Amino acid sequence: MFSHAHFCEVVFCTGLIAGLLLGQVTAAGQTGAAGSSYLALTTPRRVLPDAQPWEVNEFPHTLSVLELKRGGFRYWGWYGLNEGRGIGLTRSNDLVNWSKYAENPLWTNARWPSAIAHADPRNKATLYFAITRDYDTPSSRIVLASSQDGIHLKEEKELVAGAPDQRNQNPNLFRDPRSGRFYLTFYRGNDHDHFEIISRSATTVPDLDKAAEKILLQTNETVAAPTLLYVKNVPGAKEKKTGVYFLATEIYPHRYTDNPEGEWQVKVFAADSPDGNFQPGQSGHARTARVLVPAHFQKPVLRIRLPSGQPRSLGARGDRGFITVACSESGPQG
Repeated sequence: MFSHAHFCEVVFCTGLIAGLLLGQVTAAGQTGAAGSSYLALTTPRRVLPDAQPWEVNEFPHTLSVLELKRGGFRYWGWYGLNEGRGIGLTRSNDLVNWSKYAENPLWTNARWPSAIAHADPRNKATLYFAITRDYDTPSSRIVLASSQDGIHLKEEKELVAGAPDQRNQNPNLFRDPRSGRFYLTFYRGNDHDHFEIISRSATTVPDLDKAAEKILLQTNETVAAPTLLYVKNVPGAKEKKTGVYFLATEIYPHRYTDNPEGEWQVKVFAADSPDGNFQPGQSGHARTARVLVPAHFQKPVLRIRLPSGQPRSLGARGDRGFITVACSESGPQG
């Protein structure tokens, strides 16, 4: 459906975020509040419209996509349901038409899968997943799973242990294209008046369980669901030859109001490293870009660099049981 000149974006609403960035990204399109460029989106298109019986009254909340070219499908995506009932697999050849795996769920008591490939030099077929467990308790935690086929997941270890009255969830696995290090970025807080975005890094994914922690953001207002992006070329920041790291988060300005129109939004911070001093945008300073996405889009673009060298963007929008896809008609600029 899309030519190589198009870019597909999966944008999540009502709490949905995209799960994984592969390789490098390039900014293009609209200009954000700090002068950074952003994609101009077409009208979203619905995907994953049909619920499977196991999903019952829950719906796809996040989608993590890898280009695997396995089993007759180019793209494999792992989605988690909004209340943590479980995770399922869906596959596609064009990022728009998706086919859910008939034997879903892959796991129950699981939420927010973040997948990463080519992370084990000894076995290139190995896939790693960071997954939230026990979401429906006050002490959610994060585990590491591995898979050889993308279907049968083996729980390897606990990455972030549960703690009394403390949520540890929304994991995001990211490999820094510059250093090769792996980063686990996640939300920690009480869902009331204490919110932190935490970062860990290690030379291998399995070592993330014992890596030191660094607090990237801390606030008494809602901030969660981190996604790391590396943007190689940012318009207006040509002096930064090393690129910019963006940290996309979800915010909820209406958490403490009775505004019936209140919706989740996205706020983007930027820094010079994956665990750097992330700051919201300042006028005329593209390194610290701040982007607020309109309420009907809840998460920013993830653009992956495919083997052909053509960037694409992945993501999803979830709303009442379906996910929609939007595309950008133009390529990278700047």
